Amino acid sequence: MGGTGSQYDHDAKTYVSKGYDINSSVYSIISQQASKTGSIPYYFKKIEDKNEAKSYQREIKSFNPNSPFSAQRLKRLEKKAFVSGEDFLDMPIPRPNVMQSWCEFYSMYKTFLKLNGNVYIYMLTPEDGANAGEPQAYYLLPSHLIEIVVKNDVDYLMIDESPVDHYVLIEGAQFSKFPAKDVVHIKLPNANFDFNGAHLYGQSPLRAALKNIEASNSAMDQNIKTLKNSGAYGLIHGKTQPLTQGQASELKDRLKEMDDDPSRMSKIAGMSQEIGFTRLSLTADELKPFDYLNYDKKEIAACLNWVLMDNNTSDFGNTMKEIKKQRLVDDILPDLELFQEAFNDIILPKYKKYNGYMLIFDASTLPEMQMDIEILVRWNSSALLDGVINRNEYRENLGYPVIKSEEFERYTTKMGIVPLEEAFIEVEELEEEEDVIINE
Repeated sequence: MGGTGSQYDHDAKTYVSKGYDINSSVYSIISQQASKTGSIPYYFKKIEDKNEAKSYQREIKSFNPNSPFSAQRLKRLEKKAFVSGEDFLDMPIPRPNVMQSWCEFYSMYKTFLKLNGNVYIYMLTPEDGANAGEPQAYYLLPSHLIEIVVKNDVDYLMIDESPVDHYVLIEGAQFSKFPAKDVVHIKLPNANFDFNGAHLYGQSPLRAALKNIEASNSAMDQNIKTLKNSGAYGLIHGKTQPLTQGQASELKDRLKEMDDDPSRMSKIAGMSQEIGFTRLSLTADELKPFDYLNYDKKEIAACLNWVLMDNNTSDFGNTMKEIKKQRLVDDILPDLELFQEAFNDIILPKYKKYNGYMLIFDASTLPEMQMDIEILVRWNSSALLDGVINRNEYRENLGYPVIKSEEFERYTTKMGIVPLEEAFIEVEELEEEEDVIINE
């Protein structure tokens, strides 16, 4: 049995109950991130050269979608690292579980990661039979309900094995235990540390935005109260002399009747003396609640690493396309790389059929990742004429099928479209002729 229970974030449920469930800014941003994550294409590529595959993984992390050179370099590394045409395999099982598709699974993965900073994937693995040791189902455990239980007498400073004994899902008085060997834990960086295992949890991106979430919720509640009360709070009183108790009670009753009666004439009332009104609160215009709401939304979006689009954003100069591209490069793909690494290192080796394969998420075919065609053609045309790329690489870069011909695989230069090796020969012959002339 395990020993100490470790709990880092005491507000884990708050991110769901006060953020995702009721705060429109939190929900809209995370739902956009989740749906985009579920749309990223993926492939299983067969590794031909392990070193080149590692180089490919490093290059894809620094990939610049606006650079034709970066795209060309990535494609060349891909050709060296993987076997061509061996990317037809799908996920090891058709669905992660009976309740979800893989698209839903990736979307929920992103949701838990952004809400809580932790993702716990439970692998349902048979111990006997033909599929022994190969997971037959995957479940995303609710991150905000999971507690990590560490082993007894763990020394966090001198450790060469996982300190986790098991995971516990706690909801009210009920709990379920999951062995550490059956759970893949993916987490975001966490600078907190203590000797109870606080550092074993990832930190929620929303933890730093809790005050903004609270302020946003409070502002919306106040707006609703203001709308229901039809304006600012204040006191009605006699302007020249105080109201008697009877006059005050009668005035209050009359105001209630006017508020309950929807007819136009209910808005007209008579008074036997002049009255005044002293305001006790600021108006909505003075409070400027929407300015504060916009500020809070920007802070929440910044913590979630998401670029916002507002009513002033247009597609002039490809502004919207660039924002969508930035979202992919800065947020969606880095979080998918965490899943990709965990899947390749821990899950995929369990399947014999996938020995030598690697899961790769590839967003290069998405519309927002496409380079400007004019820039792409200009760069490739120059590279072709300078002998940097061949004609099949040129066609491939522009999205055309390659032509199986030796001529299209040769590298040529500007000199009458001369093969590169022949161009060197001609230069050497010219130099020899010049030497003969000089000697004569």
